[in-house]
Amino acid sequence: MKKKNLLIPLYGIFMGISDSIPGVSGATIALILGIYESFISAWSFVFSNLFNFKTLTKSRELRFLILLYIGVFLGMFSTLGLIDFLITNYQTSVFSFFSGLIIGSIFFLGSDIFKNPDFKNTQKSKYVSFFISTAIGFLVAFYISGAQFLLEQHDFLIIFSSGFLAISAMILPGISGAYVLLLLNQYSFIVKAVNDFNFPVLITFVLGVVLGLASMSRLLKWVLDNFYLTTMFFLMGLMVGGLRAPISRIDNFVSFLIFGLIGAIVIVIIERFGRNNK
Repeated sequence: MKKKNLLIPLYGIFMGISDSIPGVSGATIALILGIYESFISAWSFVFSNLFNFKTLTKSRELRFLILLYIGVFLGMFSTLGLIDFLITNYQTSVFSFFSGLIIGSIFFLGSDIFKNPDFKNTQKSKYVSFFISTAIGFLVAFYISGAQFLLEQHDFLIIFSSGFLAISAMILPGISGAYVLLLLNQYSFIVKAVNDFNFPVLITFVLGVVLGLASMSRLLKWVLDNFYLTTMFFLMGLMVGGLRAPISRIDNFVSFLIFGLIGAIVIVIIERFGRNNK
């Protein structure tokens, strides 16, 4: 197996650990590792060729996703207990650390955008559209990160919609799918359904996830292909706005500085690792 294929599950582990934390997005890690566009393109390809079995099974896109999600599930399920313990007992330190991760990620994404030759050659009149897309991304993530949508019902329409919205959030940097489930008051219910093997609930949830993933991945693929810089500014806005979720849980400024710095250092290491192994 090629070295690059061996690294894909490791990238997935980084994403899975992030996805297990309410308020942190694995898509942010994918962006920093330089695999976000491949991630979106692969899902778009899979759903575009879902009924073309021969093409799908021989595709590198499917192999990429299988390897990646081996790591995602390994990272997510191996750290859920530890993350829950750390959040319960060391909330400020944990969310300070992940705030540092996100801030570091924003810095690297911004740096990549401004170094992009297309940006350097862009007419200044287009800067307004970049600003607007960044502002929209910020407002969307800021609102979702601070919203309180708590729903009392757990009927099948809400379960389906929760799956759709959670996966749509999960593939966007700056918005956590787990956090969306918490906002909708469905997180504990879905976890219990998994533990109890409640198949009617799980099937309904998975159907929502599949539809959300199919529609969102194809939409993102299209906008990245046609409006790359505008989309990247929007994603950067999402990441900045998404900081509201972890920062709102921090109540000690010194801890924020210390563990935030550690988080930023970790993202520097991850970014260099991704860059050196492209």
